[in-house]
Amino acid sequence: MKKFLLATTSVLALAHAATAADLPARVPVKAPVVVPVATWTGFYLGIQGGVVSHRGRFNDTSPSADFFGDGRDTQVGGTLGGYAGFNVQQGAFVFGLEGDGNWVGAEGTTTWPGFVTTTGSFDVRWLATARGRLGVAYDVTLFYVTGGAAFGNVKNSVQSSFAGTLSESKTRVGWTVGGGVERRIASNWTMRGEVRYVDLGRSDAVCGGPGGCSQYSGTFKNAMIEGLVGVGLKF
Repeated sequence: MKKFLLATTSVLALAHAATAADLPARVPVKAPVVVPVATWTGFYLGIQGGVVSHRGRFNDTSPSADFFGDGRDTQVGGTLGGYAGFNVQQGAFVFGLEGDGNWVGAEGTTTWPGFVTTTGSFDVRWLATARGRLGVAYDVTLFYVTGGAAFGNVKNSVQSSFAGTLSESKTRVGWTVGGGVERRIASNWTMRGEVRYVDLGRSDAVCGGPGGCSQYSGTFKNAMIEGLVGVGLKF
C-alpha cells in the first residue's frame, strides 16, 4: 500500500512539473493609455488680423439735376483686432456664439465726372460683429459657417466745386456672413482662417459745407470682404 501511494505521489509530481514547464511565463500587461477626446466645448478668446477689400459707393439722388454723379471706389487694406466666444459640442456638431472688434485701415479716395469733377472719400474706421457659428468637427479640425450683425463706424464724403460737399460720419448697423477652418495646434491653442462678407447698408448724405448743397442729396454704401487669420486660447 505504501509503495502504491509513493508511486502515485511521484507520478502526480512529475505531471505537475511537466504542465508548469509547458505554460508560458506570465508577462505583466500595462493598463491601456486613455487618450482624452478633443472637445470644442468651452470659452475662448484670441487675436486676429488680415486683409480687407473695402468697397465704397455714392449714388446721387438729387431731384433736380445729377450734379455729383454716381461714383465708387475699391481699396485694399488691413485689419487687426480680437475675438471671444463660447462653443457647445454635441457629437460631431459644434454650436457657438462669437463677437469681435477690429480696427480697419482701408480708406479710399477717387474722382469721377459729375456736372463737374467730383471727389469721393470712403472709410470704415472700425468694425465689430456679433455672430452665431455652426460647425462640424473632424478630430482636431473644425469646419464652420458664421453669420450675424455687423456694426461699423463710417466716414464718407463727396465734394464738388459747383455743388459743395455731402458727407456722413456715423456708426451703421448691417450684417455679415462667412466661413472658415479652425484647428487645435496644442491642448488649449487653436489657429483659424476665415473669410467674411460685410454689408453696412446705405445711409443718407448730409450737407457738410458751403456751396448751397442743401438742395442736393445722395446715399453712401460701404461693404467689405475680409480674409482673417487668428490664434485663440480655449479655457
